[in-house]
Amino acid sequence: LLVSSAVALLAGLALASCDGRRPRDESAPPLPEAARPIPEAERPLVVGVSTLRISLAVFVADQHGLFARHGVRVELRRFDTAQPPVEEVLDGRLDAGGYAALPIVLTAADHARRGVRLATGIVEDEEHPISVLLRRAGDATLSSVADLRGRRIGVLPTVAYTRWLDLVLRHADVDPATVTVVPIAPPLEVSTLAEGGVDVLFTNDPMATAAVAIGAAEPFGPPAPVPDALGAAHVFGAFLVADDVARDRPAAVAALLAALDDAIAEIRRDPIAAADAMQEFVRETERPHVRLYPPASYLTSAELDAPRLSAEVARIADLGLAPAVPDVSRWSLATVAP
Repeated sequence: LLVSSAVALLAGLALASCDGRRPRDESAPPLPEAARPIPEAERPLVVGVSTLRISLAVFVADQHGLFARHGVRVELRRFDTAQPPVEEVLDGRLDAGGYAALPIVLTAADHARRGVRLATGIVEDEEHPISVLLRRAGDATLSSVADLRGRRIGVLPTVAYTRWLDLVLRHADVDPATVTVVPIAPPLEVSTLAEGGVDVLFTNDPMATAAVAIGAAEPFGPPAPVPDALGAAHVFGAFLVADDVARDRPAAVAALLAALDDAIAEIRRDPIAAADAMQEFVRETERPHVRLYPPASYLTSAELDAPRLSAEVARIADLGLAPAVPDVSRWSLATVAP
């Protein structure tokens, strides 16, 4: 009898195995909801944003609900400057990021394994300055770039500002070896200038406008030193998306770019009101001054097309501001946005 029962049990197990069913373990608890894997299509895009004025389009898209309007979930992660989010996009910790100066993107991409795509851009010219030279308030010894010989110059701690400063100095026949370059984190720039740690700042907003507004600094030299040295306007930076994210999640990336395009339209329509979107992202001491920022000039995702991007990258490489890229045309995401 015992043998018969065992045979019957084994036969039942065999039948269950054959029809694809396993004996149910009633004691096993259900998998908690939080532990269930999130489908890739439902995961928010993780976007790094530099809390500088160049990222105004991201701030407007976030604060005006444009990401939600286009049906894309975005998780923003903040950084003081643009270099860390670029590096994190390229090493796989972020899906996208920006805005970032093109020399930063090109230099980081030169040694990265992960590919990158670019969309939308911010342009700098004399009417839309981004980088400025600031002296301590009342320092009459500085009136032009030529006066920077022998001075200590504080810059944003990025490869772009170091290389742009070199360009600005050489344009004024100042040997870069005659100055001392001091990288300074954005929260410390104004106090370092005021306390005499440096003689000059070469920086951008929100620090620059705040420093002038509180009477700690004064602009000097060309209103837009980099375009002045280049002799023309330039694409200062762009928004970047990891190549595999653009390939694997085209609908989400298209929605992301559509939201940025809408943000750019709002900035063009009312640049002063659009600047209010930065209130949430700047330091408390900088918030009263956001409406004093110079107007920003952006290129939409369609406007930063492959020919324009290629021409800009070629100019940057020719000037020695970043490594040469054999073919940057495939980096453009101009055809992705709806």
